[in-house]
Amino acid sequence: MQALLQHGPAAARPLGRGLGLHIAPLRPQDADALQRFVRGLSAHARYMRFQYGLRELSPTLLSRLTQIDQQDHVALAAWGGDEGRQLVADARYVRQGSSSDAEFALVVADDWQGQGLAHELLGRLMAHARRQGLKRLLGEVLWGNHAMLAMTRRLGGRLVVQAGHTSVVQVQFEL
Repeated sequence: MQALLQHGPAAARPLGRGLGLHIAPLRPQDADALQRFVRGLSAHARYMRFQYGLRELSPTLLSRLTQIDQQDHVALAAWGGDEGRQLVADARYVRQGSSSDAEFALVVADDWQGQGLAHELLGRLMAHARRQGLKRLLGEVLWGNHAMLAMTRRLGGRLVVQAGHTSVVQVQFEL
């Protein structure tokens, strides 16, 4: 996991317009920060991430997203704002059983979008997954999530249309 922290809390890395922040593994004690983060997302951002209209994480979902092993379920948090104590992005992957595939998801706070943070986080997830022997990262993305679809294309990912799925496309990154 240390390899993910090339620019950890002691050395915040500026992204976009020189905004300083740091990226670190999400820990169980970050549950309250993750809940505040999700509550603070716009309804549109929450829908793009979770694909349904939730306002906050249920206790069960919050536990599933924070009580993780950082091996088969890897989660990174980007911290910024408020002296580096505000969660501004969450990126993760979960290995699919014993396969060499993992499902990924990411979301960036509305005010932090367009700064290169999603690209940075996805790049770190891909590098980590590759080191763990995974072969593909997969994600389901709403057709209306134009920013994610454009980033997928820029990073060399594939868009795979699944029969019967009119609102979602599968994004695939070969590692």
